[in-house]
Amino acid sequence: MSEADIARAEAQVAAAREKLLASTQSLQARLKPAVLASDAWEAARDKGEEVAAEAVRAVKQRPVAASAAVIGVAALVAHKPIWRLIARLRGRISEGVQHEQA
Repeated sequence: MSEADIARAEAQVAAAREKLLASTQSLQARLKPAVLASDAWEAARDKGEEVAAEAVRAVKQRPVAASAAVIGVAALVAHKPIWRLIARLRGRISEGVQHEQA
């Protein structure tokens, strides 16, 4: 192996070392917690925008079905307050009937 071959090999090693160092630094920068959190937030925001656009499109295509679904979910979420309101209204109606009979 000549000195020229050795010099070329050393240059290739140095270039490979620099490339590896640059890759390592780039990877370290991308793996910082702040960068990861920012990327996750951006991905979640983008997905949320997609879901919202799809929901709007679905409501425009089937407004009656969408309204029924919203009412069903609202009833499921708020069933206790709704039943309390119904019970209170029934009590007032019963009191009104009793006052009229008296």
